[in-house]
Amino acid sequence: MEKPGQWPPRPQLDALHARYVVEVVEELSLCPFARKCRELGRLHRPTFDSPPSPHEAARRLADLVTAHPDAEVVLLTFVTRGALPGTPPAPSPEERAFADTELFEEFVREVRNVYAGLPRVPARFYMVAFHPAYTRVDTRRPLTPDSLVPLLRRTPDPVIQCIRADLLDQIRRQAQAAAEARFREEMARLGPEFLILAERAIKADPELSQDIARHNFDSVGAGPGRERLEATIADILARRRALELE
Repeated sequence: MEKPGQWPPRPQLDALHARYVVEVVEELSLCPFARKCRELGRLHRPTFDSPPSPHEAARRLADLVTAHPDAEVVLLTFVTRGALPGTPPAPSPEERAFADTELFEEFVREVRNVYAGLPRVPARFYMVAFHPAYTRVDTRRPLTPDSLVPLLRRTPDPVIQCIRADLLDQIRRQAQAAAEARFREEMARLGPEFLILAERAIKADPELSQDIARHNFDSVGAGPGRERLEATIADILARRRALELE
């Protein structure tokens, strides 16, 4: 049993990060494969109680995937005091660096480069930063699918989301094939000559990430969906903030 005041309070932190995955990512349908990945045991969340070096983080990812070859999503989680607005500054310069969104994004780039350079990497991964201090870049402009993305990535602590590259590439190919089929159907309705033109110049959907961004914007960019998103994340972050203020 943990002593009162011991940091980090792992059971409470683990519960908040689990809430983010289930209540934000899954229940708001922000990722097309998140629920299935978790239910099949292919989602892993190694947690660092103190800031590691880029090599240590990359090595942890490689070791985990070697031990779990079927891992599809790995959430490298870095317990960081002072990352949330309204909490005291982190006690160490290393934690203060992780609390800064730009410095953390630089760390993610370093981890990505180190991982790519490791010998005998078991699998390729796409890596993206999530951070509790993300906000809208420019509140004077209307919200767009791209400017909504940081608001969706407000996790209780800084996280590097690592998605297996071959999984994402497969889903991208499926999305493009579905787009081509829709395009052919639309052209066929206009007449056989249009179908011939379609076969000569297939128009595939753009990158999968853009498709997901558009879907998320339609779902939670405004109205009840946005209200539910903000309420859920606000509650998770408030409870995370309370752990530091207790």
